Amino acid sequence: MLRSGNSLRLSAIEIESCRRVGLDLEAVRTSNEFAAAVLRWLDALGDARPDLLERFVGEMARAKGVALPPRLTVVPSPSAPK
Repeated sequence: MLRSGNSLRLSAIEIESCRRVGLDLEAVRTSNEFAAAVLRWLDALGDARPDLLERFVGEMARAKGVALPPRLTVVPSPSAPK
């Protein structure tokens, strides 16, 4: 990936390798478009394979050396209808 300011340039090999995991970068020309494409991919991954998304996020956190927040659980409010 080549960057010049806000412009991006991806090689055909990079585009194809991303396409293999479901990330479509063919029309991406700017860093904002790249971010939007990754967010769409993460949303789709979370809907289809939340277990895989969780593993992906865990590996990213481990690579960056950051701790993930504790898991959140939904607790019904006392006034919620049963």
